[in-house]
Amino acid sequence: MKENLPLEIRKAYRLLFDYQRRILNLIQFIGSTYNIPYKKGKPLFSSRGTNRLDNWAWDWIYMYCYEFHFQRNEEDDTLWFSVILKNDSGYFESNLEDSSIDRLDIEKFKDVEKSSTDLIFMAGEPNWNFDILKEATINESGYIEEQKVFYKKYALENFFTEENTLIQLKDFENNCLKHSIPLKIIDKI
Repeated sequence: MKENLPLEIRKAYRLLFDYQRRILNLIQFIGSTYNIPYKKGKPLFSSRGTNRLDNWAWDWIYMYCYEFHFQRNEEDDTLWFSVILKNDSGYFESNLEDSSIDRLDIEKFKDVEKSSTDLIFMAGEPNWNFDILKEATINESGYIEEQKVFYKKYALENFFTEENTLIQLKDFENNCLKHSIPLKIIDKI
């Protein structure tokens, strides 16, 4: 083991803590800007098992790929909205080229320099069920007619300032309205 490896690990964990805190603040801001309550979240890359020592290492890194789900229930108007944080597109892009690549074969993932970190927004009627991660890797955006859901992928870099974040949220709102999905930014004044 390298002599400075524990030091680098400590730095990495502190960096990861700061990054995840910023992501959680961003997700809270998005939910409050659309005035839609946070419901629950789930990891999308792990084996979703209990925390046993023989689980994948991914089971211990929940936010590697994570769905934040929001839901508004009003009289006769239920709206589902999710933001998926995809911290590394490397697996998904490599798996499209070679479906035999496994989530544990990290050496076969697309290089980190050529991969991206994305937020995938989805909104529509309740109970959608489709593979958004694959779909959003192939296409930047789309509307799934049979499930009445719209999705769009954004680069995380577009959310580094409040002003840029609001531009992305307005863009998603406009796309949703084109598909009669009532997701609107609220006036915070």
